[in-house]
Amino acid sequence: MGNRLITFILGILLLPAWQCASAQPQVAASIRPLLLIADAITDGISRPDLVLDATQDPHHPALRPSQRRVIDQAGVFLWIGPAMETGLEKVATERPDSVLTAMELPMLNRQAIGDTPDPHVWLDTDNALVIAASLADRLAALDPENAGHYRDNLRLFREDVHSLDAAIRERLQSDTFPPFAVYHNGYQYFEAQFGLQHVTSFTGNEEVQPAIRQLLAIRKELADNQVHCIVTGPSQNTARLDNQLEQDAIRYVTIDVLGYDIERSKDGYSRFMRQLAEAFAGCRTE
Repeated sequence: MGNRLITFILGILLLPAWQCASAQPQVAASIRPLLLIADAITDGISRPDLVLDATQDPHHPALRPSQRRVIDQAGVFLWIGPAMETGLEKVATERPDSVLTAMELPMLNRQAIGDTPDPHVWLDTDNALVIAASLADRLAALDPENAGHYRDNLRLFREDVHSLDAAIRERLQSDTFPPFAVYHNGYQYFEAQFGLQHVTSFTGNEEVQPAIRQLLAIRKELADNQVHCIVTGPSQNTARLDNQLEQDAIRYVTIDVLGYDIERSKDGYSRFMRQLAEAFAGCRTE
């Protein structure tokens, strides 16, 4: 009898936290934009965990033991998929019942860069709604007691995003938006949704630097199309780029598509997208 009791207690202690009777299913999100969506759906119920921090490249992450535990103890592990977080593919396949892969969701709007799927799906607010709805459904199934609360949060998130769409369109005014270029072709979800179109991009892969011949061709495109604004990421060296382009009056707009400077809250995703739109609006000269 004593051995059975000890075995039972050990079994309870080794259960993931979300399976304990007093806890709601814990959400682990691979990157911050997904975390901001999860924050909206779990508001008032639980606080999701972030797996990858700002110091890690989501394309090639090396998980620390503490990060692996976050995934292992989660009731739902929300990630983009192998097109984004290549290093998490093995971990995800080990926990198929708890994984929610954004890139595989039905109704998702998918883009490609050449022949490669573009993983930046969260930059389309319609995609954010698809992800949020799928997460709410999964959590409601795992936690029936709070199912109504998850669905109420989803309704509020939808209302927030619909207001957000209107505000972004008003701010950008795509019909009169000036010509611009992007260093990395990673903003096309946002561009397509809000009626923007870059003239040229320097690279489709942030890890590959453009060759000299390509830079010369881009320099000509910028001049021919009167482009005076280039959208870059935080890692780009704009001073070096300026020297390579040898053009006057180029304005650089920096956008972090991972939103690590956005404070967490139930409206974090909305504030992230508003900030992104405001950065794009920096291409205007007024």
